[in-house]
Amino acid sequence: MFELPQLLPPPRGVKYSVPGLGNEIRRETSDFYSGVIAVLTSRWRVVTCRNGIQWILQKRTAEPLHKGIWRGQSYHTTQNSLIEACAKLELLSDVRARAALDALPSIISQYQKQKTHGAQAMGYLGS
Repeated sequence: MFELPQLLPPPRGVKYSVPGLGNEIRRETSDFYSGVIAVLTSRWRVVTCRNGIQWILQKRTAEPLHKGIWRGQSYHTTQNSLIEACAKLELLSDVRARAALDALPSIISQYQKQKTHGAQAMGYLGS
C-alpha cells in the first residue's frame, strides 16, 4: 500500500488561511475599501479616510484594472477644496461622480454626523 509522506508543521508565525474581504474593506488602498464616495475614472476615486477626518483623492498606481493599489494624491476636509482639486485634474466629466461630490456636506465632520444619524435611523446604532 502507498504511504503519503509526513508533512512538517509550518514554521512558527506562518499562518495559512484563505484571504477574505474582511481586511480588504478596511484598507484605503484596496479596490474593496468600504469608504469609497465616488469613482471618478478607472484610475481616480474619492474615499473617506478610515478615521473619518478627511476625504482623500486617490489615484491607482498602475494602469490596468485591478493592478496596483490606490494612493492618496490630496487630502481634504472641505467639499469645496475636494471639488476644486478634482476640477484642476479634469476629473468631473462623469455626471454621477460630480453629483456624488455635490451631495457631500461642506465639511467632513458633517458627513460623519450624517452617516451616524442615518445608521441610527436605520436601527444599526443605538440612540
